[in-house]
Amino acid sequence: MRPAIIALTRGYPESRESYNILIKRNQSIFENINSLRSTPADMILFHEGNISQEDQSYIQSNYPQEITFIDVSKYFEKNNLILEGEERYSLGYRQMCRFHMFHIWDEVAKYSHILRIDEDIEISKFNPYVFEEMEEMEKIYLTGRFTKDIHRLTNNTLPKFLVENTHMDVRKVYNHKNPYTNLYATSVKFWRSKNVHTILEKIALTDKQLINRWGDHTVQGIVLNHEKVKIKLFPKLEYKHISHSNLIIKNNLFRNLTINSRYNPISINEGVYTKIKIKIKSKLKDGNKFDFENN
Repeated sequence: MRPAIIALTRGYPESRESYNILIKRNQSIFENINSLRSTPADMILFHEGNISQEDQSYIQSNYPQEITFIDVSKYFEKNNLILEGEERYSLGYRQMCRFHMFHIWDEVAKYSHILRIDEDIEISKFNPYVFEEMEEMEKIYLTGRFTKDIHRLTNNTLPKFLVENTHMDVRKVYNHKNPYTNLYATSVKFWRSKNVHTILEKIALTDKQLINRWGDHTVQGIVLNHEKVKIKLFPKLEYKHISHSNLIIKNNLFRNLTINSRYNPISINEGVYTKIKIKIKSKLKDGNKFDFENN
């Protein structure tokens, strides 16, 4: 078994200090995972060709084990597509989603499992032998929480595409119980299997994925549901998601049965009252049955 810990990270050619969050992420991985393993997981940082050799050396100098830097700029070429939806979702962002839903599996083909930990994650508790336990217990996918897709353009376009281009039971698989993908562990073999690869290729490589900004977490959720794979929660986990207002994700037996449950997916910054109000409003109006408010 050879696992890898991966991230697709940004380059900051104008500001080396901007790598400090990534460096903290790397240090937390060493302290809570790799320093405790008899054989460390490979550390891989994918980038868009904009992390110079000097900056790579700087990042490496702050981590006691080897880091592999891989240039994946070939997946981020410019094109002339007219993008729909919010301007804040740039072409690069949409290509990042495509990379994480499809191209990533070619890049990690030699590994048994990967653990994706985004650059803005700081781990404080983790089971360093999670890969071995997944293999022993035949678990395919672990995440910290479930999430809805609140991107209405995706909810308006992706289900229609699936109905027209696949044989999926779309109403069943498009259920807004998607994995929270900023940190997850999974079997690589599953995503490279013929059936899954065919589905991913059809969804990810259509221009509509870029035009409509379909996200990787929803596509992963759909595929896992279609293949009848149960999305499991980490039994033991705690981390801070810095770019999401320092959101703390914690996993233990009690929280996994309540707060982290698939019946309580993250959707928007909402309390119980807001959730109830949204649910009532959705029942009173005729809307998109695939929209997050109706699920």
